[in-house]
Amino acid sequence: MIECDVAIVGAGPAGCSAARECTRRGLKAVILEKKRIPRHKACSGILVPDSIRTLSEHFGDMAQDVFASPSHVHAMRMHFPSGNAGDIPIQGLMIWRDRLDAWLCKSSQAVVLDETKMLSFKEGIDGVDLLCIKSNGELLEVHSRILIAADGGASRTVKQIDPSLTAKLTWYVALQETYACECHLEPGLFHFFAFPGISLYPSAYVKDGLLVMEVVAQPKDKATSAMARFKEHLWRRIGIQQACLIRRLGCRVTYAAPKGLFCFGSERILVSGEASGLLNFFGEGISSALASGRIAGSVSFESIRQGVSPGRLYRQEIETEKRKTVSTFNYKTLLFQEGNAFNFKKGLQVLNWRERVRLSKNLLKWFLAVKG
Repeated sequence: MIECDVAIVGAGPAGCSAARECTRRGLKAVILEKKRIPRHKACSGILVPDSIRTLSEHFGDMAQDVFASPSHVHAMRMHFPSGNAGDIPIQGLMIWRDRLDAWLCKSSQAVVLDETKMLSFKEGIDGVDLLCIKSNGELLEVHSRILIAADGGASRTVKQIDPSLTAKLTWYVALQETYACECHLEPGLFHFFAFPGISLYPSAYVKDGLLVMEVVAQPKDKATSAMARFKEHLWRRIGIQQACLIRRLGCRVTYAAPKGLFCFGSERILVSGEASGLLNFFGEGISSALASGRIAGSVSFESIRQGVSPGRLYRQEIETEKRKTVSTFNYKTLLFQEGNAFNFKKGLQVLNWRERVRLSKNLLKWFLAVKG
């Protein structure tokens, strides 16, 4: 039996951010991660300015081996079926998720139990009891005063807390393929292809000389078919030579914000990151994961200090992040409001009026097609 103040399921940015806030305030935090750390994730690895700021304030300087080359992503270049393209400033950093998460685990100063899967949990008046299993088959019991669920979009915790909500969500499949090859795709940019006929979110970029391609498939489509369409479109345009598949990763994705299908937990269970529904329109989730994890950790400390359940306070404190996520699904807010992960307003401002109108029309056409 392990006893702790806060048990955290998931060793991604949300879980580690929560753990860091807990340990910083003197709480005993235990992170439970079903995979062995480090592990790859189907994630672009782009850190937008909000993420960079939170990491700097909360964790300090990142280890150099976390960064990919090139380490800076200057813009998202949007390619349209019309043949036009436009750059949306990001001013972000490019990292590898396996290395980032390993560094976050270490920097959190929490107890990290990787290769440990939560099987079930039971919420009580004074805490939450968890039953876990290690990779060797050994069962492990954990008792915590608070449970923070940061176990990703297909959260087992959320499914148990609110099964009816999970059933209402529309699920997509994200597929990422990494190739060793020679190509002419410009590095230092996140290339986004606004081609709904290919996939919801086809994207490609270069990391450490490798070509990374991603698609998100509709429920009635196959991710492998979407990737085949994307490769047919892209490869002949960027002069692919001697392509060798290095890695293929996938995951299930859902967008809770348009229908308001968020789940932030119960009285003693706090749900953060993508598990809660905090995933913006472009599928960038690290910034909200770090922010919501930090809030969950802070609320955990305050609730223990005051001797009250954390659920109500967490739902109040998380409201700003919730509104920020919802706003990205609004076309006007996305284009004209500052503070989004991708600075569309600045991207439009540097164009002349003809280019501005053309880009806005292309964006609107794609936006409406994606929203259905």
